[in-house]
Amino acid sequence: MSSYRYSSDANSDIEEIALYLFDLNPTAAHRFLDSLEETCELLAAQPLIGRSRPELADDLRSFPVGNYLIFYAPTANGIDVARVIYGGRDLPGIFGR
Repeated sequence: MSSYRYSSDANSDIEEIALYLFDLNPTAAHRFLDSLEETCELLAAQPLIGRSRPELADDLRSFPVGNYLIFYAPTANGIDVARVIYGGRDLPGIFGR
């Protein structure tokens, strides 16, 4: 069975996004978290469907969930989620490239 695991950075990202959305609209926050979970389950089962992101880091891939991007690396049993970031941010700056 495929699985996914969040890094500490990804956990912090998700918490920050959820709190921001909750302040605006609690229903939207819950929808985001549900969609994130569903998308991570999909990616764990089919890790190569995301876009390869070698310009940001080796073995890194991304996949959208709403206005956000899930950044992850495929593993033998699924994926490791590195970050969850708003798509409009300075991605090379965040990843240090």
